[in-house]
Amino acid sequence: MLRKILLGIAMGVATFASLTPALAQTDPRPDLKIAVNSLPGSLEPLDELGNIGVRITYSMFDSLIRRDFLADGSGTASKLVPGLAESWTRIDDRTLELKLRKGVKFHNGDEMTSDDVVFSLNPPRGYGNQPLIGGARRFMMTVSHIEPVDRYTVRVVSKQPDLLLEQRLAGYAFWVVNAKAYLSEGKEKFMRNPVGTGPYKIAEWVDGEYIKLAAHDDYFGGKPTAKTVTFIEVPEVSARIAGLVSGEYDISVNIPPDQVPVIEDYSDLKVAQIVLDNTHMLVFNSDGVLKDKRLREALAMSIDRGLLREALWGNKNYTPNGHQLPAYTMYMKDYPEFAYDPDKARALIKEAGYNGEEIVYRLPMNYYLLSMEAAQAMQQMWQAVGLNVKLEPVENWSQIKDPKAQVDIQPWSNTHRIPDPIGSFVPQWGKDSGIQKNPSKAERSWKAPAEFNRLQDLIVSSPNWDERKDAYRKALDIWVDEAPGTMLYNPLETYAMRKNVNWKPYGLYYMDLRPYNLTFGN
Repeated sequence: MLRKILLGIAMGVATFASLTPALAQTDPRPDLKIAVNSLPGSLEPLDELGNIGVRITYSMFDSLIRRDFLADGSGTASKLVPGLAESWTRIDDRTLELKLRKGVKFHNGDEMTSDDVVFSLNPPRGYGNQPLIGGARRFMMTVSHIEPVDRYTVRVVSKQPDLLLEQRLAGYAFWVVNAKAYLSEGKEKFMRNPVGTGPYKIAEWVDGEYIKLAAHDDYFGGKPTAKTVTFIEVPEVSARIAGLVSGEYDISVNIPPDQVPVIEDYSDLKVAQIVLDNTHMLVFNSDGVLKDKRLREALAMSIDRGLLREALWGNKNYTPNGHQLPAYTMYMKDYPEFAYDPDKARALIKEAGYNGEEIVYRLPMNYYLLSMEAAQAMQQMWQAVGLNVKLEPVENWSQIKDPKAQVDIQPWSNTHRIPDPIGSFVPQWGKDSGIQKNPSKAERSWKAPAEFNRLQDLIVSSPNWDERKDAYRKALDIWVDEAPGTMLYNPLETYAMRKNVNWKPYGLYYMDLRPYNLTFGN
């Protein structure tokens, strides 16, 4: 009998012990599930600077200065506010001193100090002669080095006067990582298990299926409002919508405009829309059929962009007049719009001696919304002026970059990461860009005129706004005339979500899930 009583007590204690942690771990915050078209291959913030990467990493890492996209409620504002730095001061036209917040915790519990900032932004990692991750060089191009002044003070020194150094520090490639974790794990492990200061940290990653983040409750910006956030790869639009309707997902991205009425038919769903600070582009490779710039000009000139916007986007978006945005400080309102002139295109084709050679437009599926529909429409427009363009849909970017394949046209998008030509035009078309230095096939590189690159240097280095603007206009003229590519339009990005999710999209592809931009409840 005594043995049974003792056994019963032991079982009761065991049962209580097993329940206690569960009760202690009860967390009323929701588990947010986001259906996305694709997942990145790395969460190292310098490694994935494309649209699908920054969608996730923006809520895992912080920069010294933060761009307040919601300053005017638009989601595209460019006001600068404190981030990991609580204040900053210009020492001279090349030096910015920043005072770091004290007590900021990394995901692993370490305190962020100047050592972490110096490691994150030093030349060997992102912008030196042979950096660990060279893609950042385009955005860090003016930076010379970072100096630690004391534990909570750093100085960022540029190579030459930089009027936009503060905006640069708030943009792409300037996120701070944990130096100790990075050095102990190495890049390959860190890209799978990154350590930042942001409101969410890595919890689980299943390749090709999902990336799950957990709340970083010691976040300096306040306790995150979701317990977990899971980004689930759902390539098909119909599946992203069906999962939202069934309650499987809370937010679905990349919803086509014609599906908005479907979403709005459900009383528990809503949409949020914004025209992106991102332009859908075409790149014309000049190593083969399109070596003659007159053919490249003809391709650009025979695209009816207005018809594309009407047919695909319901006229809810726009095409920039030149490689710029109205939000730019140096915006040129009088700059000519992209010409639609089929007759002139036919004349250029005849002058070039074109004899119907096949022009291959190779494009990956699901790269950006409505890209295939746009390609099919443009194929008809090109055919109408006498250009023989063949569409070749492929599965991935490695097939686009294949040096053995004929690729005359390829899609692209240019994100305007800073409201200035140094945020897009310079890094994506300038002398350090992949367009001028094609990494997969040198012959595909655009042989830009020397004057174009000289003007780009002026845009970057001149301390005079008028001189910069004059150089910008002249560089745009050369770019349009040379036609290494062309702009189509800035797309309308539509997010569908449950009505109890209160979240606003930005003009960039960041999904900002910080407490000020993500709450729940009607």
